Amino acid sequence: MPPTPPSRRPRGPAVLAALVAGAAAASFTAAPAQAAAPGAARVPMHQCWVNGVAAPPGDLVSGTSGDDHIFCDSDLENVTVWGGDGNDMIEVRGLVIDSAVMGGDGDDVIRAKHLVPQNASSMVRGNRGNDVIKVATVVGDGAEHGAVVHGDDGDDKITTGSVSGAPGKFNRGGGIVTGNDGADTIKVGVVDFSGRVLGGSEADTIEAAGLGPESGGLIQAGPGDDTISGPGGTILTVGPHWGMVDAGVGKDTCTVKSVSTRTSISACEVLPKAAPSGANPQTPTGAKPAAPVGAQPAAPTGAQPAAPVGGRPASPVGAPPAG
Repeated sequence: MPPTPPSRRPRGPAVLAALVAGAAAASFTAAPAQAAAPGAARVPMHQCWVNGVAAPPGDLVSGTSGDDHIFCDSDLENVTVWGGDGNDMIEVRGLVIDSAVMGGDGDDVIRAKHLVPQNASSMVRGNRGNDVIKVATVVGDGAEHGAVVHGDDGDDKITTGSVSGAPGKFNRGGGIVTGNDGADTIKVGVVDFSGRVLGGSEADTIEAAGLGPESGGLIQAGPGDDTISGPGGTILTVGPHWGMVDAGVGKDTCTVKSVSTRTSISACEVLPKAAPSGANPQTPTGAKPAAPVGAQPAAPTGAQPAAPVGGRPASPVGAPPAG
């Protein structure tokens, strides 16, 4: 049997092809390890004070059983801020990244910047009590990256900027502002890109700067005699894209107008029509406008003008002057 010839090393273009193939194989092999790195590097970060005392490092910043002032002057990342019992004031000056800010029991005031979900959801909740909640913007993306503001139990006052982001599976996540239980007042910016604003179980007031101007959005009031309008009771423009208003069960008042056939407005029992901008109230037919304040009433037709005080009445036209 003839001896096996020795293998030859590739030369020229063959060497370059082999190097490229090896580099590609190495990059594919390392890809799973690189993809897992962000999930493994989720470290809680905050700089918060509770009643003037610095909170220790960790993933929980907790209040006491009394009235607390919790102040965070930087971003929250992978942290839960919990007010606990009492009427608490919670202020977050930075972004809320994959974190939750919750008031706990009591009439709480919560102020936060933008909700920025990256690897998980970002949330602000009032919990039980008549809470005041203010959030800059609410922008989510699917079920795993939700940006959510909950009023929860009580008559809450919620104010946010724009609300956007489509929900995911089981209608979870996305960008959503909801009053939950109680008679809530919800004032938001533009609701678009599948953002949602939901009322509670009682008579709610919902005001939005716009609904579905670019993509689409939903306002759903729920049970109770609700009021839906633009800021300060002005007309809310629905559309021109897929804006939807569902006032729900109850005698609801909707100061809204549709500017497209793609919109939907339903369950509004009262649809008041606002006067055009700059229009003057009309005078009833046959009525004369009121005289200015302090003006003398006009003399009847054919009547002589009144004489000056202490003087003689004026002579009729063509009469000789008095001797």
